[in-house]
Amino acid sequence: MLKKKMFRDIKTNLSQFITIFLMVAIGVMAYFGIEAYMSGMQETADKFYSENNLQDLNVVGTNFTIDDLEKIKSIDNVLDAERKLSITGSSNDDKTLLLNFIEENNISKFYVVDGEGFNKDKSGIWLDEFYAKENNISVGDKILVKYDSFSKEEVVLGLINVPDHLYDTKDASELYPNRKDFGFAYLSINELPKEYQVFNYVIVDVDKKSNVSSVKENIESDVDSALGVIKIEDTASYKTYQGEIDEGKTYIGVFSGLFIFIAMLSVITTMSRVIKNERVEIGTLKALGFSNKKVLLHYIGYGFWISLFASIFGLFLGYFFLGQVFISLEMSFFEVPNGHPVVESSGFVVAILVVLLVSFITYLTSKSILRENPAEALRKKMPKIKKNSLNLTTKGIFKNLSFSSKWNIRDMVRNKMRTIMGVVGVASSCMLIVCALGMLNSMNYFIDLQFNKIYNFSYKLNLMNNLSSKDLSNLTSVYGDNTSKTYGIEIKGEDEVTSNNLFVTDANDYVRFVDNKDNFIKLDSDNGVYITYKLAKSENKNIGDTIKWHLYGSDKYYESKIVGFNKDPQNQNMSATRSYLESLGIKYSPDSIYTNKDLSDTSSIKNVEVIQDRDALMESMDSMLSMMKTMLTLIIGIAAVLGTIIIYNLGILSFAEKEYQFATLKVLGFSDNKIKNIFIKQNNWIAIISIIIGLPSGYFLTDWLFKTAIEEHYDFGAHILPLTYVIGMIGTFVISYLVSRLLARKINKIDMVSSLKGNE
Repeated sequence: MLKKKMFRDIKTNLSQFITIFLMVAIGVMAYFGIEAYMSGMQETADKFYSENNLQDLNVVGTNFTIDDLEKIKSIDNVLDAERKLSITGSSNDDKTLLLNFIEENNISKFYVVDGEGFNKDKSGIWLDEFYAKENNISVGDKILVKYDSFSKEEVVLGLINVPDHLYDTKDASELYPNRKDFGFAYLSINELPKEYQVFNYVIVDVDKKSNVSSVKENIESDVDSALGVIKIEDTASYKTYQGEIDEGKTYIGVFSGLFIFIAMLSVITTMSRVIKNERVEIGTLKALGFSNKKVLLHYIGYGFWISLFASIFGLFLGYFFLGQVFISLEMSFFEVPNGHPVVESSGFVVAILVVLLVSFITYLTSKSILRENPAEALRKKMPKIKKNSLNLTTKGIFKNLSFSSKWNIRDMVRNKMRTIMGVVGVASSCMLIVCALGMLNSMNYFIDLQFNKIYNFSYKLNLMNNLSSKDLSNLTSVYGDNTSKTYGIEIKGEDEVTSNNLFVTDANDYVRFVDNKDNFIKLDSDNGVYITYKLAKSENKNIGDTIKWHLYGSDKYYESKIVGFNKDPQNQNMSATRSYLESLGIKYSPDSIYTNKDLSDTSSIKNVEVIQDRDALMESMDSMLSMMKTMLTLIIGIAAVLGTIIIYNLGILSFAEKEYQFATLKVLGFSDNKIKNIFIKQNNWIAIISIIIGLPSGYFLTDWLFKTAIEEHYDFGAHILPLTYVIGMIGTFVISYLVSRLLARKINKIDMVSSLKGNE
């Protein structure tokens, strides 16, 4: 009997149960899907690093001999070490290739996507799979490899992923890899003529992570050829991927947490109202002799079963839809094979907690009604009305309001919880929409700041190492003497030494600097260094303090006075003038020339490794923004759907609670249109209040995410366009208004007799 009653009640209140189902499903889907995607990124990379033996240290030098290699291998806790020559060359159509010549491949081993594994005695090339795909290159094809005067046609033996090449760019100026024009390749050292066979890297495998620092120190002190020893965690590829995970866990966690919070807030309110509307039925069941326990279990089943099935559906959608979509987007961005979502126990725990919470609220609501005797429960409970709440509209400015406004104010005051839940739910959805769109606005602003304001050049020429003065003079005479040099350094803090870089500028106005408000500043002091605001915060430094640092390959530490701060959107480092560098006795040998000459038809320049086109750098960001837009569009879509369901659900609740009053108004002679306007007006008020709260909340959430959750080497905050606020405002209001109009049509169908007799 009770089962039949449950199905009949669900059918009678189908719209409310559907909204409960959808809200739980969407909330669980958002949490579980996003959690599975973030965990999948971490587990996929960890597995790739482990199975393919990612190195722990990169030792940088000019030419490592066999003796150097053996010395490194003999250091305590070193499991293995391999030499590598890494140089920037080119391939067909003068596309840039990072060429790596190796002797063996036991460290940072290839993951072979197609073709065969590494063989030192084989003539051929192992090519970056992403680069090959973008350029329609297959195993067995031939490509031309060029470096300096060396040129050779090589057969593609394999398409590979390599664990220390998850994210490769031409240089630090490029934010997003342009894999059509840039990739990496591996060849046997035997492919290179003897005069080129030098090794500028040794990659080192250490037995345990806890021993990495001590091995690093031993190499620095014992191996004279080592100019720098860099932990793998400090390399761009590793840091960028891990930074993506770390920032994703924060801001995606905020989104998923908000989704589950908004959904549960509305579900709890709805479930509570549904059970309260069953008051008479509960009284009837008690009068018929059903025990309190049996009645209680019956009504707990309403919340339990609907939330259980909704949670299962949400888990399924979260993994197979949201998780798969998000991780597929990330794996198109990073070169990690076999990316897949990972099921975390926390997702199931959240789903179980959702079911238990809904069931518990149902239990509490039912329990409160069951405490009453059958005679009391058989009558609908009249609302408790405080005298002051009725007097509110008879005083001050309120007494001159229209009847509909007074009626709505009284109704909202009497039903504070419903009103608050409505405002919180709608405001949260509005906030999420503004935040998601605001993140795109902020990214576009950041790109404009970096590439149109700070970069004031058309082309950047990355020079070859160890360039002679004559060769440099030849280049500057043609392309100008606006130059810079980036030095690898280590900064000594109170507790640890951290890797960083020193940007030395002699580029005049070709590379510009900005303060924390994005206004242009000059680096015009030759008495010390400038550091970025974010670095100053992490190092706890102020202007006038000193900072201790040394160049890679040198044990000599310098103590430099901090003479100013600057903001760098993508690199938290130190900067200095050429004059200050030379005052320290350090020779200035530029590695970059900036020019505004038209080089659009120039594919290569002697003694220049890479020609960077500023416009091409901006275009390469489109791919990243495209991925970001897809992810944020999904978030906006979920927020909009959830917001619509919440507005619709609250509208149903509001209508159900007002049905008696609307029937009374009809008897008093109010037309259907007049009553509809009263109903719509209250929902419009709630929407307006929600928008007023949601718009600034969206800004503060965006700003907080950018300042606290984003990767540590980025520095930018919220820059939201007025159009975004307009979209958030209009979108939220229009949805609320349309849903209100839809629900208002129910007023025409009110059963006057049953509505007015229900309280007798």
